[in-house]
Formats: sequence, structure tokens, C-alpha cells
Amino acid sequence: MIEVDISRVIIEEYSKRLTEHLENDVVVVGAGPAGLAASYYLCKSGVKTTVVEKKLSVGGGIWGGAAGYNVVTFEDTEILDEIGVTTKKQGGLYTADAIEFATALAYKAKKAGAEIFNLTEVEDIVLKDETVKGVVVNSASARLLGLHVDPFCICARFVIDGTGHPAELVGMLKRRKPELFPRELQEYFMNVETSEAGVVEKTSEVFPGLYVAGMSVCDVFGLPRMGPIFGGMLKSGKKVAGLINERLQSSNA
Repeated sequence: MIEVDISRVIIEEYSKRLTEHLENDVVVVGAGPAGLAASYYLCKSGVKTTVVEKKLSVGGGIWGGAAGYNVVTFEDTEILDEIGVTTKKQGGLYTADAIEFATALAYKAKKAGAEIFNLTEVEDIVLKDETVKGVVVNSASARLLGLHVDPFCICARFVIDGTGHPAELVGMLKRRKPELFPRELQEYFMNVETSEAGVVEKTSEVFPGLYVAGMSVCDVFGLPRMGPIFGGMLKSGKKVAGLINERLQSSNA
């Protein structure tokens, strides 16, 4: 029966993809602009990368632009040109359609080789020898309903916290190791210039095996928020990919 055939191929294909990506070079948590950019550049370098996203759609805060006006801004177009996004120069800024930007970035990440699992929520961290070695995941639907369903693990040599404003993975560490991050995880008041530069500068490894990128950087380091300007988040994703790729190359040398 065609109905059974449809069900079978979906279940078999998904199970195959998931099984093949239980072990990775990198797991990116959060498929927003920084996470997708990181996965794109990692995969371009041949790094096995899995992205987990708890929401149904990927793209994070790109879609809504500012207050639902689906236009986003940038200070330059280098990465946008690379992924084929149309831009307009308006004064000292460039604008892009939020829908085109979100879909182009996700498409490029997938075509580069990133495996993306949406509706998959991280509820804990795999920690061995005081090093982050992966994430503990569950069905986002089960989590939303508050069901007691045991999780499973997706492991990696490195993990990127690209969860945006909550910095969720760093928050998990902080709850059990408060001495590591004594200040509150919270971004500061709006200051676009400072934040656009700082989010790239501070993109880094904050705990063995755990890197932060994008708005997670702002929360961890108390940087200002920047609103609907996205260049810093793309550059943060590109930077974290470069940092991890260097680590992988040196360890494989």
C-alpha cells in the first residue's frame, strides 16, 4: 500500500540520517544566523557537522526583521554575496529581504553538508573529564508538553552554543558550576556599534569543548544587544568555524 510505503521511507531515511550523525566533529545548537553560518563554513572545510534546533523552522530571529517588518540590515555584504543574497545599499547600510536571507543561509548550510534536526531540543550536556563532549537531546514536542520521556545523546569533539539570547548551554553549565560564570548571563542595553564588533571579537571557547557564537556571546560577556542587524552574527559564525577547524587540523596533524 502506498500509505505504508510513504511511512516506511520517511522512517527509514530519518533513522539512517540520525544514526549516522550520533557522532560528529561538531554539534551546533541553534539554527539561527550564527549557527547556520558556522555549520556552512565548517562543512565547506569537510568537518562533519550536525545542527539541532528546537523550533519547527530554522533561521532564528531572521524572519521577523524589526517588529515584523521582514527587512534586515548589514554593514557589509561579503558573506551575503558568497551565499547569493540580494542586497540594496541605503545610506551607510545594506538591506536584505529577511525571508530570502533565512532561506538562502539554510539552503547553503544544507548543500554544504550540514545535517539539521529540527524539533530537537537540548536538555543537558555530555561532560567527560571536565570537557563538553556532546549534548543530551529530546523531542521538542515532548518537552513542550512536559512529558517524562528519556532523552538520547548526540556527541561531538566540539559543541557550539548558538542558542541566541538565552545562551542555553552556558546556562546549563552555570547552574551546576556557578563559579565559572559568576555574573548573570544577560546582554546589555542596545549599542549597535559596540555589539557588532564585540560579538565577533569575543566569539571563543568558554569551557573545554564548548564555544559560543552569535547572541550567546552577548549574553555570556555582557555585550549590548544589536537588534535587526545581522553582519556580526554571520561573522561570529564564520569565526567560530575557523577556530574549530584550526583545532581539528592541529589535532589530526
